[in-house]
Amino acid sequence: KDGTIVKDHKVWYGRTVIKSCARLDYATAQNIIEKKVAFGENEIDECLWPTSRRPTGGHTIDEVAADVRLMNEIAQARRRLRFQSGAIALNAVKLTFKLENDGETPLMCEPYPIRDSNKLVEEYMLLANYLVAQRLITHAGARALLRHHEPPLYDGLEQAAALAKEAIGFHIDISSSESLQRSLNRLGRECQDEITLMCVTELLKTPMRPANYIAAGQIEESKWAHFALHIPYYTHFTSPIRRYADVIVHRLLQATLDGEEAVEDFPLDDVRIDSICGNCNEKKDGSRKAQERSDEVFLALYLRRFPMKKQLGVVLSIGVKTFTVFIPKLGVSSVLYLEEHQNWIEYEPYEVPNIGNRIKLKRTQRHKGEQWQDLLIKNFCKIRVTCTCSDKPPLKVKLELEGPWEAPNESH
Repeated sequence: KDGTIVKDHKVWYGRTVIKSCARLDYATAQNIIEKKVAFGENEIDECLWPTSRRPTGGHTIDEVAADVRLMNEIAQARRRLRFQSGAIALNAVKLTFKLENDGETPLMCEPYPIRDSNKLVEEYMLLANYLVAQRLITHAGARALLRHHEPPLYDGLEQAAALAKEAIGFHIDISSSESLQRSLNRLGRECQDEITLMCVTELLKTPMRPANYIAAGQIEESKWAHFALHIPYYTHFTSPIRRYADVIVHRLLQATLDGEEAVEDFPLDDVRIDSICGNCNEKKDGSRKAQERSDEVFLALYLRRFPMKKQLGVVLSIGVKTFTVFIPKLGVSSVLYLEEHQNWIEYEPYEVPNIGNRIKLKRTQRHKGEQWQDLLIKNFCKIRVTCTCSDKPPLKVKLELEGPWEAPNESH
């Protein structure tokens, strides 16, 4: 239950057929974990555990609930161990959309909640992927298809750390993933402002490099490591129905089970596998960009129909005529263009030595009842904006400055 792998216990690898006794979804599993259901009640609430998702084949609700809770306990322990060992998690807000009956028009937009049930599945997936990578390295050698994650771009990470130091006076140790995670943990304990935590995370995401697939024989061993997970090797094994890299990993794993001769006779050598990895990397990157652009378009369409006024925005970086604003409620960053506000705002950019750019704003005439006169734009300052949709293509989120941020209980 402490999350460690049993010592001196050999890991079993083999082909299996899974016969599910209960088709749980994340929401139902979460209800079980939180003991909202299957916790001694006489009748199971259909909303909390639908009949279609209950056990079959002689298995009982109590047995399944006990297993889910035990697996969650172990998963939580494994998660704690991972972060104590130096893994980092820079989780971005993922938006979900509910569409009209036409399947095109966004009717609702909200962040997708990451619950303990999601984390439960994640921990066992990470463990399976790690153990399969281990098997491929020891039994398939140069052919092992791995997923490595290079350290972030140091200059960008240094800049993000400097911004955090200047804005909130917090030192982030960027010397390794382990020290970075320790800094983030300490920030989480010492900082009571959840918005600040989100902004620091957003800053640190920028210099992070994407993970890539590699063939072990085509890169030196020291570069197999996965920076974010802080482990010496990793692969993708758990999703062969949607990732071709996983299909190759499954075939390689089967060859290792069939014996040395099967590995030697494997139709792909490490050079060919590395070429396939390059194609997978290209397609995965294209898929990621398409998904990000799709989210941006649907969010813009939603904001065209339902503009969000009086939203909190936090300045993350500053140019001469623009500055980047993070919107915590949406989990997105967008650029605010001061030239679009020239009819009521004058701006004067200047540079502070060893700190960076700042912009002085001055309201030149009445605008929608705003009372403020001057506003200094600096890193991590909080402002009030309207989120809407761009007037011209391409479709994207457009920010309109309203003024300085005032907490809801403060008067304007």
